[in-house]
Amino acid sequence: MYYGKFLQKFVLLASGLLIIIFFAGWILINSGQNSSKKNYENKTEGEKTAEEVYKNIKEFKGMPASQLGPTMDFFEAALGFNCGNCHVRDQSKGWEFDKDDKPEKRQARDMIEMMNAMNKNNFKGEQLVTCYTCHRGSPDPQTIPAVLTSLNKQAGKEIGNDDESIKVHNRMNTAGEIIAKYTQAAGGKEAIEKITSLKMEGTVIGGRVQESTVSILQKAPGYYFCAINSPQGSLEWRYNGEEGWFKTPQYTRKMEGNDLLDLKLSSDFYNQLDFENNYSGLKLSDVERLDNDTVYVVEGSSSKYRHYKFFFSTSSGLLVRQIQYNQTWTGELQIQTDYKDYRSVNGVMLPYEIHTVDFERNQVFKYNNITANVAVDDNIFSLPGK
Repeated sequence: MYYGKFLQKFVLLASGLLIIIFFAGWILINSGQNSSKKNYENKTEGEKTAEEVYKNIKEFKGMPASQLGPTMDFFEAALGFNCGNCHVRDQSKGWEFDKDDKPEKRQARDMIEMMNAMNKNNFKGEQLVTCYTCHRGSPDPQTIPAVLTSLNKQAGKEIGNDDESIKVHNRMNTAGEIIAKYTQAAGGKEAIEKITSLKMEGTVIGGRVQESTVSILQKAPGYYFCAINSPQGSLEWRYNGEEGWFKTPQYTRKMEGNDLLDLKLSSDFYNQLDFENNYSGLKLSDVERLDNDTVYVVEGSSSKYRHYKFFFSTSSGLLVRQIQYNQTWTGELQIQTDYKDYRSVNGVMLPYEIHTVDFERNQVFKYNNITANVAVDDNIFSLPGK
């Protein structure tokens, strides 16, 4: 989509994580009878459907166009596939996604119909059966239980966290208390509001991308600019408080749908102070052990497409992990982010090291310089070229 299959993943991870997760970290940031369709009944206002944007859409009619890419990602994760397993790529013309030449693509449509029927007929339309339920990352589902897995279960080796057995001094009981502690641990309302702009510079390494440089500018109340310079080329994201764009050396794309909603959320400069307004259904769901720490697990949603688990250290009060669940037409994808090396910037604690993991790769963002209250030219947040 951008510079080929891999860089597409890098772009998605860089934008979805660097934009959403980095700032969520520091400021906490086809058929018409598809049984999962109710999750998409109210698509983003003004957004076109998949069949209005793409050719030869059959199983995903009515899906918001911005959900087609994440749904393909889910297939890749669930079956261990890549684009070439189902789609045609001509040496001279490039990808011809609308063609039905490959039997795998035709089979996929049959499997989607089967999955939808199972959910509709057995689970009242709830999306409880997905491609991953049977495939588990392989195109050939296993029909015989693995011996080692069975033995482990019999021996009781799969031990989870029992929050009743975890002792926490002055234990908190509500999400509101935990978020208030986080705000205070990050520096408090007064210190946070004294910062009106941020400049961040560092590197990103991991996966198959060579080390790249990262530069971010953000300005209150909701302006954002990010540039990643990699050996594959330069990538930019911009948000001016209302509209957002993604730019490569080849083209500029206006961000729409859930991509724009994600960018808008991450661009809320005082997201930490607005946390309870930005996330709905907040609740304390668990207390767990994480590495050498004990954490509160708070759950919430930013939209019907985005559900989160936030892991707050019971000792420091800071956010140490976030898991983002991205709802697609056929199931959920997870992105995990760990926040490390917190340092004080003008009295506010920010993570200088961020680890991101999705279904296919690990990446590490390291910032060597974060400066507060820098002068920023507002033109940098506008449409590239203007």
